[in-house]
Amino acid sequence: MTSIRCHSHTAVPQHHSDSDSDSDSDSEMAVNKLLSVALLLICHTRALFGDKVRGFVVGGQDAPTGSWPWMVHFNITSDGRHTWRCGGTILDNYWILTAAHCWDRKLKPYLPMSVAWFGTNQLQEENVHRMGVYMVVTHSRYQAVDKGFINDIALVKLQGKMNFSQFVHPVSLPCVDHVFTSSSECWLTGWGNIGNNVPLPDPEVLQQVKIPIIPHRVCEKHHPGLTPQQLCAGDMAGGKDACEGDYGGPLMCHGDAGFVQVGITSSGGCGLPGQVGIYTKVSRYLTFINDYVPPRRKNRC
Repeated sequence: MTSIRCHSHTAVPQHHSDSDSDSDSDSEMAVNKLLSVALLLICHTRALFGDKVRGFVVGGQDAPTGSWPWMVHFNITSDGRHTWRCGGTILDNYWILTAAHCWDRKLKPYLPMSVAWFGTNQLQEENVHRMGVYMVVTHSRYQAVDKGFINDIALVKLQGKMNFSQFVHPVSLPCVDHVFTSSSECWLTGWGNIGNNVPLPDPEVLQQVKIPIIPHRVCEKHHPGLTPQQLCAGDMAGGKDACEGDYGGPLMCHGDAGFVQVGITSSGGCGLPGQVGIYTKVSRYLTFINDYVPPRRKNRC
């Protein structure tokens, strides 16, 4: 496995192998070079990301270190210059759950130079783990519509194995019959904007905000195209919401066995009054997820 760390703003590849032999293939060397270039862009030129793609959760607060160990941050690029950010959650040692629109073909994401960050609470920490993207599987019925997306779910496989620890841990998913309502304790986490073009200041600490789920019938009045595979959450009065940079990240709700990921952030109102976040309902896509990522615990539901 190859991970890359920034030391004094320099991208340094770290090679990990189960053998001391000189068996590295030319393809592995090529991948390492691409990853080095990607991290040099990130470490040396943070201006590449700009206000448009930087950010944090609207109305949030700093999350305690290690409180959301499944959080993933993506730096995605089409050519090394045009870059955007998304969130995700760890499913197992290789796979990450995220939003399909982050990897829309129209954006032309270039996987060898797109990088996942994990195992950290703040993005400007030197010891954050980084790993390249191997492949992306978007839902076959994903579609961009007039004011959002439907079937906005994707699975990202990394180039190497993530080793679990206190700060790197898979998320728990809900069962098909789990029901969460406006009385449920739910939290949005991410590194997205606090408002339109208002970036998260250094050191870019992970943000969390407690928000309620909004009844489907109420949300439909504001979003007529809402499907049964989607849910709304946020504060109708404004001030607590997802925004650009949070997309692909989780809506976590507390159930009988702890927190489970109820939603994938698809769009947000950035805290404006009358605007709320739209989330892909994870329980409606368990078959899709399990086709690629077998459940860790048999018969949990």
